[in-house]
Amino acid sequence: MTQSTNTVKTPINNLVKSPFTLIPKNDKERSYIKSLEDLLSQKRSGDWKLIGEMLGIKRASALSAYYRVYGKYHFEVVKALKDIINKRNELIQVND
Repeated sequence: MTQSTNTVKTPINNLVKSPFTLIPKNDKERSYIKSLEDLLSQKRSGDWKLIGEMLGIKRASALSAYYRVYGKYHFEVVKALKDIINKRNELIQVND
C-alpha cells in the first residue's frame, strides 16, 4: 500500500497545527517539541526581549528562532530561555 497524501479533498481536521517548523517523525523529535512547549508554559513577559539582549539579536528574531527548529539561533535561544527560567526559579525559592 502507498502512503496517503494530503490533497484538497483530504479533510484538514485531522492535522495537528503546531507553531514549530519541525514536524516530528519519531519519538525523540516528539519529546523535543514537548520540551519546547513546556518551556513556553514557563516563559514570562519580557523574556524574549531579555534573550535578544543576551544574544545581541532583536526580540522578534529571538521569538522566530525559537519556533524555527534547526534555525541559526534556535539552540542558543532555547539555552538562554532555560537559563532565564532556572535563574527565576532559584530567585523565587531563595526569597521564600
